[in-house]
Amino acid sequence: MSRSGNTFDAIVIGAGHNGLVAAARLARAGRRVLVLEARDAPGGASATSEIVPGYAAPAVAHLVDAFPKRIERALKLAKHGLRYAARDIPTVALDPDGGHVLLPRNRREFSRFAKRLPRDAEAYRDYAADLHTQAALIAPLLGDIPPDLREPEVLRKFCRRLVWRGEISGGSTLQKLMRRLPESIGDRLDAEFESPLLKGALAFDATLGGGEGPYAPGTSFRAVWREALRMQGQGLRQIAGGPGALIRALIAIVSAGGGELRLNAAVERIFIENGVAAGVELLDGTLLRAPLVLSAINPRVTLLELAGAQCVETHQALELSRAPRPGTTAKLNLALERAPLFTGLAAELHGARLLIAPSLQEVDEAAAACNEGRLTSAPVLELHMPSVADPALAPEGHQILSVIVHSAPHEVEGGWPMRREGFVQKVVRRIASFAPGIEEAMIAGEILTPPDIELKYGLAGGDWHQGDLRLDRLLAFRPAPGFSRYETPLAGLYLCGAGNHPGGGVTGLPGWIAAGAAIDKMEAGR
Repeated sequence: MSRSGNTFDAIVIGAGHNGLVAAARLARAGRRVLVLEARDAPGGASATSEIVPGYAAPAVAHLVDAFPKRIERALKLAKHGLRYAARDIPTVALDPDGGHVLLPRNRREFSRFAKRLPRDAEAYRDYAADLHTQAALIAPLLGDIPPDLREPEVLRKFCRRLVWRGEISGGSTLQKLMRRLPESIGDRLDAEFESPLLKGALAFDATLGGGEGPYAPGTSFRAVWREALRMQGQGLRQIAGGPGALIRALIAIVSAGGGELRLNAAVERIFIENGVAAGVELLDGTLLRAPLVLSAINPRVTLLELAGAQCVETHQALELSRAPRPGTTAKLNLALERAPLFTGLAAELHGARLLIAPSLQEVDEAAAACNEGRLTSAPVLELHMPSVADPALAPEGHQILSVIVHSAPHEVEGGWPMRREGFVQKVVRRIASFAPGIEEAMIAGEILTPPDIELKYGLAGGDWHQGDLRLDRLLAFRPAPGFSRYETPLAGLYLCGAGNHPGGGVTGLPGWIAAGAAIDKMEAGR
């Protein structure tokens, strides 16, 4: 097609990692792509942030465990600079008394685990095997386009494949998975384990980012879903240079394909000609044309605000307009003049993923406080020191501590401006109960509450997942029935962000699958 300076083969709205994965796939397929970012920097929640000069931290997401090797290879990300500072990172449940539990990844670690928790060892082996088997049943569904509920034959084939996989895995796996659907992770853990520490860690993983407490129905299936997402990836990893290095690699691919990234370019509307998406108009009035528009931002904002509710059926507009649960996860980044000394933690585990969730009760109490708009007195946390494996993130001898705060309310009683300092103090005191003296090591810090994440990184509601992770909002129901296949009723407009299948996390899958669907549709129309 003939092109001017404002005419492209495709426009992608949003330069988070999903938008950039979509743009990179289109660029590799020979399309000239324009990526538009409303902020003054790309990456969204997958950026690397400077706390103060010389100290770089993962802005929000700090580890990756579900970024597929197939995407990495297809885009040749290593050629464009993607490296890993650490692979197969262990997870440790921190004990207030120093008797920490390393969740085993192999037989040698399981032997140590069994000595630490002899009464729970076999139950944990069974739990892990059961989780893996059930996750393997649905894992193939997460890397592809979900079935269209409006096409009965397609749906029948989908169900037959699911049953067939269940039969291959022993027949009972599908039955067990069905029993998990309404079950709470809290009830399951109470029935299978004795150790409060182990139950707290497993409940943390099942409920992170979802807003529900561990006794909420369906949270047992959330554990299966998360494990299935992990199966898409290559194990728990840390990107060298922080997650922003992935963003830089993706931008390099787009540029190599003749594409372009424009910052401070907020989209006012998606304009339509003859019932087809024809491009976008920016806030400053600039018109940019393309026969293909992909949006990595919130599906509701894309369809009801940018494209206009007239583009969808009334019942679809009602489904999309249902306000999702706001984000319930905060982030604290700390610059430290020395490494914190966690009581009883072996030196080789300082770069591990560290969980402060000492009991199921504390995870439940934190969720209850969050849902009531209160700040819990015992925050539930995930800690990681990226500068252990990647010393370039901080000056020599200094460290970065990246802290994810689970169950932080979007709206807090008294308002966040009045509660921010007290919230940070609560979190730091909580860490200090496991790493005495950390307060004295602090040089600077950055706190991101859920509203901060919404404002700074453009995540609607501050929600990392951009939509509920309930069963009725997954697979063919995500983000709503009729929109699960990335296409929209408006020809030429596709959805490619975390609000789409298979959901949030640094996976790149929504962007990758959406771009593939768009390419297939264009090639089929030739």
